[in-house]
Amino acid sequence: MSGKHCPVNETIQWNDWEAFCCVVEQGTFTAAAEQLDCPKSRVSAAVARLETAIGAKLLERTTRRMRLTDAGSAVYRDVAPLFARLREIRQETLAREERVQGVLRIATPYEFGAQQLGGIICRTLAAHPALDVSVEITQGLVDPIRDGFDVAFVIVDADLPDSGTVARRIYHVERGLFAAPALAASLPPLMRPEDLANLPTLTTPGDTVWEFQRDDECFTVPIRPRMQTFNAELRLQGALAGLGIAKLSVNYCEAEIAQGRLVRVLPEFPLPPLRAFALLPDRRLQPRKVRAFMEAIESMLEPELGQDSGEGASPAF
Repeated sequence: MSGKHCPVNETIQWNDWEAFCCVVEQGTFTAAAEQLDCPKSRVSAAVARLETAIGAKLLERTTRRMRLTDAGSAVYRDVAPLFARLREIRQETLAREERVQGVLRIATPYEFGAQQLGGIICRTLAAHPALDVSVEITQGLVDPIRDGFDVAFVIVDADLPDSGTVARRIYHVERGLFAAPALAASLPPLMRPEDLANLPTLTTPGDTVWEFQRDDECFTVPIRPRMQTFNAELRLQGALAGLGIAKLSVNYCEAEIAQGRLVRVLPEFPLPPLRAFALLPDRRLQPRKVRAFMEAIESMLEPELGQDSGEGASPAF
């Protein structure tokens, strides 16, 4: 806009410019107030504030009519196209956000991504040709805001720490202890959890105790890990080879149980369930690509998953 119409003044507000342009376009202060969804007095105050800041009368008002002054005409001519373009940009942005497009960045543990998300990701890509997906294998807690992910999946057996992210639980996983039949046959006939301290175990890195639940009480026992890995398939293979007692999700090894290749150990002492969460940067104004992906997860899991309890599907952990 020409400098002679707008001397620099820190009291000028963008809303005042918009109010003035809206008054000109609508023809009256009343119509402008309706368009802007605000009181007429606020529109009148905005125009008066703008005139004071500029140091020129913009509108001549009588009880019957209103007209632009020369200064008002010049200001409107310079400013109105800018607000028109802003409105166009807003509409263009809204239109883009209604299309599922761009790159969806996902963080996930390996087995969870391969066994639980693989099919969902492939179906989402097939349904939305303008969408691309980038999947990064991670372990442990991930901060989607700090690390730049649209969705980060985490697997935990404890409460999530407080953070600025939105956590949506999508799985509730039953776990158990399993061993090869030969190893199971060598265990004490009246085995108790504390007997694990003298037995080889197959677990995840950092595990030094296993937690059990019984009669609404939780207790822990020390363990002696012979293999520690986040890879559930390695723990399964170790159990099948008779190398130790493995902690695994029940559904993950149900085929081996049915074939008699694995036996459940201490079934009367349940382990705390494992929970899978989807972490999202924000609950509000989620990009369409994120909403489409989360909707795909919910729709595909609904036959298996109790939406209220979060129980049903089991990842390989």
